[in-house]
Parts: sequence; C-alpha cells; structure tokens
Amino acid sequence: MKKGMLIACAAVFLLIAGSLGGIKLWRIQQRNQPGILLAFDDYSPESWEENFDLFDKYDARVTFFINAGEPTEFCYAAQERGHEIGFHTITHRNLLECTEDEMYQEAIVPIETFREEGFELTSFAYPYGNYNDQLNEKLLEHYNIVRGAWQCELNLKHNLRHGFVEAMGLDNGLFESQEAYEKSIRDILTGLKKEKGMVICMYSHAIGDGSWCISGERLEYLLQTAEELGLKFYRFQDLQDE
Repeated sequence: MKKGMLIACAAVFLLIAGSLGGIKLWRIQQRNQPGILLAFDDYSPESWEENFDLFDKYDARVTFFINAGEPTEFCYAAQERGHEIGFHTITHRNLLECTEDEMYQEAIVPIETFREEGFELTSFAYPYGNYNDQLNEKLLEHYNIVRGAWQCELNLKHNLRHGFVEAMGLDNGLFESQEAYEKSIRDILTGLKKEKGMVICMYSHAIGDGSWCISGERLEYLLQTAEELGLKFYRFQDLQDE
C-alpha cells in the first residue's frame, strides 16, 4: 500500500474513532445530567395549554397526570407539543377508600382505552397522594411508575425505570411568599446541580393564582432557574426508556 493511502486510511480511522468517542462522551454526559420531572395533576387544560409556548421557551417537556376516562382534545395537543400524558384516575377518587373493583375501574381499565387511541399510559399519580404498599403492588403490574405527593427527595435516574417515587408540591399555598418560594427553589436546584445522574420530582395543578395552582411568575422562575443552572427537564417516560 502506498504511503499516501496509509496516511489517508489512518486519518479516516482517527476521524471515526474520534466520532465514536464523542458519541460515547455525549451519552455519558446525558446519563449524568441532573434534572427535573415536572408534572401537573388533575385536569386544567385551558391554563396548561396557554403555557405551551412558555414550556417551549425553556425547552421543558412535562407530564400531565389527567383525570379522564378517554383521551381528550388536550391530550392530543399536549402529545403533539412533546409532553407526556400520565394518569390520575377517572374521577380523582381516593384509592384508599375504594373497593378493589372500584380501584380497578378508576385506575386500570382506562389504560386500554387510551392505548387504542395512541397513548401509552406508563406513569400514574395518586389522587391526594394517598397510597399504601398494596396499591403500589397492584398498580405497578400495569404502570412503570407510580407517584406520590408529599416529599422532596432526590432520585437516581436509573431507579425511575420502574417503581414508586415521591414528589414535591409547588402550589402557591405551600409557600409563605414569593421570596420564600424563590429561595426554596434556588436552594433545591443549586443542590441538585451538584448531583450527577439525579432527578427531583415536582408537581402542581392548574397554572394561575389560586392556592392549588402555581402562578405564571413562579412557573417561569422555576424554568428560568433550571435553565441557568444547566438542568434538564425530563418526562417520566424518558427515564423509563433509558
């Protein structure tokens, strides 16, 4: 083989190796990137859809845990914009107060209805955050993730492929003031930034000024602070696929 051809082959080999190395490094960085699982519960399609552009502004994809017996127009609109549809029972029943058959009708039967319309329900959030070990066991036969509502905790991304996870509430009524909210969010997200491969689950309900809502100002502060700190927004289904 001529010297020129050897040099050319060596150059191609180095180019390929460098490319593969870059891909490997990118995958490691993605795997290690900490982030936020942001969710909205119940069913407030108008306020949610009004903020689609705000989510796009910060490249945030979120999970909407909805109450409905079948896919709604909002479900299609949210999926089209890259968001996940999760489930929250049909009528927001407290599953601890349901018979086994009522629980099955509320939380499991709709899975097939949604699937037939192109929605794979793999994530479930408990109404009122009320659960027990027996419910977890039953629901995890049908969902990959079931979510509570009472704690702020860090989780390894790998551990959220299957199982139970808690979440931190972001509703306006949970914070004494805007200043208290901003301090809490910045402290939590600054700590999260230092933790490789970790995520935190956060949720609210409608987007607005009520006690059981998150205001637009507070939502944007969360999105903006996460962007500033280099945190990624994940959907629950993203971690199930990793």
